[in-house]
Amino acid sequence: MQVNTNSYVRENPLFHQATQNQQESATSFEVLLSMQSNQSTEKNQESQKSSLTNFDDFLSEFGVSWDSEEGRMVRTAQIVSAIQQYAKEHNTDPLKVNWQRANVSWNQNFANASRTEQKEMLENMLGVLESETAIQRGLYMGETESPAHFEKRKSAAIDILSEILQGIKA
Repeated sequence: MQVNTNSYVRENPLFHQATQNQQESATSFEVLLSMQSNQSTEKNQESQKSSLTNFDDFLSEFGVSWDSEEGRMVRTAQIVSAIQQYAKEHNTDPLKVNWQRANVSWNQNFANASRTEQKEMLENMLGVLESETAIQRGLYMGETESPAHFEKRKSAAIDILSEILQGIKA
């Protein structure tokens, strides 16, 4: 003799159908949520790419290449400045700021800013570079960067931004 402990599910096809519909709904909701998330991510990436191109073009006018050591230092200063600005605008701790969101916001602001506002944004970047604590040494060719090499890159980036700022003032 066989005892069926789950007789309700076997004998009630409506329960089984309802359970199956709930699972399908959950799956379709997850698919929709995933699609929405992917579309949102794609829009953010497109927005970031177009904004970065504008800032890249601006710096290209002054002969700054992102591939150079100085260019990477300028980019680091720009990202730190973006985080600081975003934290100030949203009254939050800079350590809790999503750097990618802050970077997109900064680039959009830069693209839509007047020359005077752009100058202020670049002056903020210069302040980041001149700070003793805002940017720290990293790795260079797989090794910890020497203080002399770091200062050399930092000084070159300061010179570049100073030259750009003089060009804007003229």
